[in-house]
Amino acid sequence: MDKEKVKVGLIAAPELPAEIANRYVEKLPEAFERQIDDSVTWEVEMVVDPLTGSAENVDEIIEKAAELRNGKDWGYAICLTDLPIFEGKNIVAADISKKHYIAQISVPSFGWLPMKKRMRKAVIQIMNELYNGSRLENNDHKVKKLFTGDMLQRQFPLTKVKRISPKNEHKDIEVRYIVIPRINGQLRLLMGMTQANRPWSIMSSFKKVIAIAFSTGAFGLIFTTLWNLSDILSTLRLTVLSFAAISLMVIWIINAHHLWERPSSQRQPHLRHLYNQTTLITLLLSVLTYYAFLFLLFLAAVIVIVPPEAYNSAVNREGDFTMLQYIRLAWLGTSISTIAGAIGAGLENEELVRDITYGYRQKRRYKEVEPKND
Repeated sequence: MDKEKVKVGLIAAPELPAEIANRYVEKLPEAFERQIDDSVTWEVEMVVDPLTGSAENVDEIIEKAAELRNGKDWGYAICLTDLPIFEGKNIVAADISKKHYIAQISVPSFGWLPMKKRMRKAVIQIMNELYNGSRLENNDHKVKKLFTGDMLQRQFPLTKVKRISPKNEHKDIEVRYIVIPRINGQLRLLMGMTQANRPWSIMSSFKKVIAIAFSTGAFGLIFTTLWNLSDILSTLRLTVLSFAAISLMVIWIINAHHLWERPSSQRQPHLRHLYNQTTLITLLLSVLTYYAFLFLLFLAAVIVIVPPEAYNSAVNREGDFTMLQYIRLAWLGTSISTIAGAIGAGLENEELVRDITYGYRQKRRYKEVEPKND
């Protein structure tokens, strides 16, 4: 006798959620059979849908998923979104709609580096509740014990998840998992949203800036003024100069490419602040990586260009020349050229730069959805 087939749709937002889902989607049918129900045959189909990553209202996500589920003849659907979801001021990890046989998981709530294994386990556990959750209505205490918040706990180290019934305005959602304590959830969400912004993705746009910054700084290295400054300036001053250079670079990118979310009737204030904080952290990580790469280039350059004897003679320095002098000179050259590079060049791919912000990605995704709604 043939087994009954259960079709599950995995609906992922573009970019990071889709990348993560692609890594484990083929293994889900076997995992569902092994961990949920081996008396049926599981089929999993993955689709990438822009609205899953553009709708700020979770009810919109559920409605869109319901349309897809009905249209594709799925038994169940699970959405992976890169948007933050809130219950008051609490961070939402997942929602379940038993009425529609749909769940949604907020990928950023898992924090930085939600590994393939962690997300796969979360999908399996949420699917388990979707599939078996109806038994809760029959007061099955064994099953109730399984669905009390412990399901996702292992995927949230150093924090806890709590299973609640959401407020009345979410008429289609019966179960909601929130992250507690709140401050841990906020920090985890910020890190998760920063990863969703993929700070490493804009590094290719720094090519022109690196070229101008390095050529400017390398030319300055042939003059002894930088040599003297690197010897005279204290470590504290060099540190302050680095901080100033990195900060100016971040501010310049934000202003030059209009990345800062401004007050708008279309965006809730707390979301706007969250998006701006995430943009700031994303760019800070990107510029720190750029700065470190530029420092290594300068360190190699000063080792080749600057003879130890000439350095000691130019700065009237007594004692042995050490690697520390090369490091200080490269450090100073990197900071000064970072400022020069920011002022003198634009990032090469403006679309790629803007794409690291939540607001811009949502607008673009809405545009992708609009033709389908006409």
